[in-house]
Amino acid sequence: MRAPTALLSVVIAGCVGGFIGYTVATRASHETIARVQQERDLALVREQELRSQLQEALTARAALEEESQRLQTNLTERLRRLEELAGQLARQDLTQQTGQEVVPPPAPPEPAPATEESPNE
Repeated sequence: MRAPTALLSVVIAGCVGGFIGYTVATRASHETIARVQQERDLALVREQELRSQLQEALTARAALEEESQRLQTNLTERLRRLEELAGQLARQDLTQQTGQEVVPPPAPPEPAPATEESPNE
């Protein structure tokens, strides 16, 4: 009678141990799944923040490119006017020094405004 009782005790202990092991493994699995889901959610939020920052940076870059082009055009126009004034002053100075009228050279043709495309677009 001892053998069947001992066998039954071993079987019951095995079942209880298996159940406890399964419960612990399931709990650990659920905790791992919850942790991974939380990390995924945080990563998605961070990705959205980075996308937003990237969009803001691209918008700012486009605005800076427009401003740069406007400033370049403005400076080119100012340089052209300064060169014209320098030529007029040089002719006036030469006229005053020599006492005779100097015929100005023909004005160079106006260059067409250059529109440069950004290589990153």
